[in-house]
Amino acid sequence: MEALGNVFYKPSEKQIWTGRIDGETPEFLRWHQLMTCIDLDTDLPSLEKQIVFLGFCCDEGVKRNQGRIGAKDAPAALRKVLAGLPNHLQAEVKLADAGDVICIAEDMEAAQNELGKRVAQILDHGGFPIVLGGGHEVTYGHFNGLKAHSKSKKLGVINLDAHFDIRNLANNQGNSGTGFYQIFQDAAKEGFEPSYLAIGIQDISNTQALFNYAKEKGVQVIKREEIFPGNIDKVIAQIQSFAEQTDAIYLTVDMDVFAASYAPGVSALAFNGIVPDHGFQQIFKSIMNLPNLKCIDFAEINPLYDIDNRTTKLAADLIFRLVNNKR
Repeated sequence: MEALGNVFYKPSEKQIWTGRIDGETPEFLRWHQLMTCIDLDTDLPSLEKQIVFLGFCCDEGVKRNQGRIGAKDAPAALRKVLAGLPNHLQAEVKLADAGDVICIAEDMEAAQNELGKRVAQILDHGGFPIVLGGGHEVTYGHFNGLKAHSKSKKLGVINLDAHFDIRNLANNQGNSGTGFYQIFQDAAKEGFEPSYLAIGIQDISNTQALFNYAKEKGVQVIKREEIFPGNIDKVIAQIQSFAEQTDAIYLTVDMDVFAASYAPGVSALAFNGIVPDHGFQQIFKSIMNLPNLKCIDFAEINPLYDIDNRTTKLAADLIFRLVNNKR
């Protein structure tokens, strides 16, 4: 296979997956013992039944969006936590680490392009990508990867986020808050309309202009205040109805969707966000169970501000649930 690689891609190295060893039989194993490291520039075997992690070491979009930089270091922080997770996998499900896409010389656009190529590559070989961001500029590259892979244009994105991320370009450049605007602009040129469901949106985090644009584009919105114990079934029903209108779903989790006490280490803090309680876990499980869920990423973790690794550990918990839900 012709290599896609350049300075924007670095394969994984097994030595980063280390941790406690309790035994060598399956019931004692931890993820660092199960992880296979793969190089996407080699002739890849089938990745069927494989969860493939890919880091996106970029926060140039956060910088351009005047946020707190540091998210480029989140993939490494996440891997440290993931390494120690216990093995509860179905026997046929395997774990692989494909390395990192890296932003060089502030060239976010090249990093997004590389990410799109790598996501498409993983999907083409049958793998399930979990992208470890990185700023929320990850969205544009990740979606383009799904679009390149998919034969259908009935594509949907579920965004767990306090923000819409549909800002106009600034100085003709994208940033961490423009991903969905760019997706809509590209789609209009290509003659299709992607579906977008935003969950956790807060009035305090979005201007009225953004709400107006979301309405214009047919964005479905579940606000933060709609997520409470008596309304969970309604939220799940809306998610399922949304998914039924699409052929492929991409889930992106911006960790600033959560309350600051649970996720202090983010680029743009949302002090009154979602509480990751039983009700939220029901919502998250309903998304995990969608038959057309094809890929997922976690964005905006900033290790520099992550008190007690709370944000990283919360993301790792969600990844743990997702991976153990795969069949």
